[in-house]
Amino acid sequence: MPDLNQARNIGGVGAILTILSFVPSAGPVLSIIGFVLVLLALKWISEIVQNPDIFRNALIAVVVTIVGVVVGAVVGGVGLLSVLTGMGPGGPGEVNFFQLLTTIVVAVIVVWVFAVISSVFFRRALYLTADSLNVKMFRTAGLLIFIGAILTIIIVGAVVSLVGNILLAVAFFQIPVGPPPPPPPPPSA
Repeated sequence: MPDLNQARNIGGVGAILTILSFVPSAGPVLSIIGFVLVLLALKWISEIVQNPDIFRNALIAVVVTIVGVVVGAVVGGVGLLSVLTGMGPGGPGEVNFFQLLTTIVVAVIVVWVFAVISSVFFRRALYLTADSLNVKMFRTAGLLIFIGAILTIIIVGAVVSLVGNILLAVAFFQIPVGPPPPPPPPPSA
């Protein structure tokens, strides 16, 4: 069974790789590898602290992101095809730029909505991690990633998300190397 030191290192490296998503040509690949490593680290942490909700929320966030990208691509692809084949109000052979712009805007909004929903689940996973390991930086990173997802629609969110991912890397490296803390007591009724 992996220990907190391994989760710390894998998660920290994964978070750093997600920060490198802007690197030309290699960025998307580095980002995907980073997300996988962060997800793996959160799985290990959830097993170590015996809180399956950490990994469950992180996994839901990943699934929602994938579904959002697929749905956005389908909406955008279908819309683009209808514009290019002349199935819209412009008639055959005539590109309707308003319809093309509308298609792009709808696809972007669909992806954005799924990104916000995904960030809600990821924030929950990071909050649970912060509480379980007593590393409050996970909370700050989760909040900034959530706010960044909301603000991404007006571009500013990309910077906020970048800061959130930097703090996520810092949070992973703040995980204590010693034995895991005892699981929190169950809530009293």
